[in-house]
Order: sequence, then C-alpha cells, then structure tokens
Amino acid sequence: MSTQQARRSATTPVTASFPLPAPTPRGPARRRASGVTLVEVIVTLLVLSILAAFAVNGYTSFVRRARAAEALEQLDRFRTRMEKAFQDNGNYGVGGCAVAVPTGVDSFTYACTLSSANQAFTGTATGSVTMNNYQFSINEQGLRRTLQFPGATVPADCWMVEKNRCQ
Repeated sequence: MSTQQARRSATTPVTASFPLPAPTPRGPARRRASGVTLVEVIVTLLVLSILAAFAVNGYTSFVRRARAAEALEQLDRFRTRMEKAFQDNGNYGVGGCAVAVPTGVDSFTYACTLSSANQAFTGTATGSVTMNNYQFSINEQGLRRTLQFPGATVPADCWMVEKNRCQ
C-alpha cells in the first residue's frame, strides 16, 4: 500500500454495514415494568375460583349419582333374595322379613316391611348424611319407586339417579 493510500484510509471515516441501535431513552421512560400487577393477580384468582366452583359442583353431583346407584343396586339384590326366600318358605317372613336388609352402604339405611299376611313386602332405602331427601323403594312385584328426590317430581314409578330422569 502506498503512503498516499495509507493517508486516505486514516482520514476516511469507517462506515458500518449494519444498522446501529437507536439511542435508549434516559429517565422514567427507560424503565420497563417487570412482574405482574395486583389487578392481574385478582383477575386470575377470580377466573380460577369460578372454574373451581363449577368443578366442585360437578364432582358433588357425580358422587350423589354414584351413591344413589349403589343404593338401588342393593335394593334390587334385596328383592332377589326375598323372592328366593318366598320360593323356599311360601312367604316373605314371619314377624319380620326373611332376609336381612343390606348394611354397610354409605349414606343409606334400609328397611323392610311385610304386608298382606306376609305375602307382600316393601324394601326401602332412605338417604342419610349427604344423601338426605333421597328415598327409594321396591316391592314383591318389582315395582320400583322414587319416594323422595331433591327438586324432582315424586313419587315416581321408577328409580331416579338424576332429576326427573328414570333409570
């Protein structure tokens, strides 16, 4: 390189082939908020609480339907055992039902009553604790009735596990 070229290059300003960043503002405009605001937290908690309310309501409804279905299954088994006892003895019991009522079922108590000179019976399942206001029955003819069900039209000649829907 000649001396003249060296002088020109030393005095010629260097230009960049890429854009330079814009100068950053100084003071309050430069600060950027980090994290979340109180309003965002409150809105998030509100949305979560609404979703949780729906989830708890749905779960509670599911648990009640499951417990009612279990009670109805036990009543149906009870009727089958009572019919077997009738075939063996010619009656459904003397002084009391020939077959013991179901036990050990959560939230339901069972009872049996005899009628027509021990030639007829009615088995009932009555809700207790979390299943208050639920009551179902079955008789020797297999007639299934819902005697109590919250918010439903009763008595109904069927077993309900959901409001006004027969099983």
